[in-house]
This record gives sequence, structure tokens and C-alpha cells, in this order.
Amino acid sequence: MVDDVRIYKGKKEEYDFSSNLSTDIEALNSYRLNGNLQKAKELGKKLAGLTPLIDGNEKTELSIDFKKLLAPKFQSQDILFQIRVLLVFAAESLLQLKIPAEQLSTTAINAMHDTLRKEHSAFYKNISDGAAFTFYYLAMKKGKDLETDIGQAFAMLCSVSKNSESFIEAGKIIWNTACKIIEAEIEKAQFAL
Repeated sequence: MVDDVRIYKGKKEEYDFSSNLSTDIEALNSYRLNGNLQKAKELGKKLAGLTPLIDGNEKTELSIDFKKLLAPKFQSQDILFQIRVLLVFAAESLLQLKIPAEQLSTTAINAMHDTLRKEHSAFYKNISDGAAFTFYYLAMKKGKDLETDIGQAFAMLCSVSKNSESFIEAGKIIWNTACKIIEAEIEKAQFAL
């Protein structure tokens, strides 16, 4: 059996470290000078406040009142946790997809994660140790019906059948609501590219 294993010994691509580093540094300096780097940091910090509005919690600028959008059964602590995980995933995904400069999207994502880690450490530890993002990434990679795939992942993470229509619909509503808010916030940032 071991004789059947072959190791690829193809030609390694040459990486021009000095040229790429120089280009990256120039871009970073440009983003710093035109204010884009600061805008990316502020956007990430703001998106860390994208949360479901829960009775008794402090309302943030980006709190979403899902009571108006979802049935009461979606108000339990476990499900609200899963809603917030999906909101963070949506923010991270859209920052990567909608900000055309990788350095700026990475800066925004890092600022969001830093803010979550500092201000909501228990929540952050749970999402950073959990597998939820993996299921959402797999849903995105399916490439069929993104909303339904995200909804099915949401249903599964809520510990119900991934065929539970009400949970799939809830996941779709959460995803679409988050995407609208996040896209609007990215637009408001007015990155100069």
C-alpha cells in the first residue's frame, strides 16, 4: 500500500518577498495617509456591536430587534447566542467580500475581533473555540442557494433538524437583515480606493 503513495516534487514557485513586501508597505502607507486604515478600524469596532437586542442588555447602534422579525421561540438564550454568532460570521464574510483591499478588510476584521475579545470575552471565547463558523463557511462554499444553505446551518447549530422550515427561514431572515446592515455600514465608511 505504501508504494502507491506518491509525493509531488514539482517546481516550487518563487516568491519575490522584497517586491511584494514593498508593494504592501506602499499600499499600507497610502491607506494610512488617506484615512482608510482608520476607517477600517472604526468599522470593525462598530460591527462588533451588531447584536440581537435582548431585554435588559445595553442597546448599541447596531442592535437588531428580532422580536419584530422572528417568532417568540427564537428569544431563548441559546438561540440568541446562535443569532449573534451568525451576525459575527456575516460581518466577517461581508468585510472580506465587499472591501476590495485585503489589508483594509483584514484590519476591519481584526478590529472587530479585538473589540469582541475585550468587551464580550465569554462570547468571544465561545465563538473562537466553536465550530459554527466552519458550518457557515461550508454553507457558503456549496454555491447553490446561499440563503437556504445558511438557514440550514443555522437550524443545525440551534440543535434542530436542518430541515426545520421555521429555523431555516429564521436563519435566512437573520442573514439578510445582517447583510443589509453590514453593507450599509461599509458604504458609510466611504473608503477611498
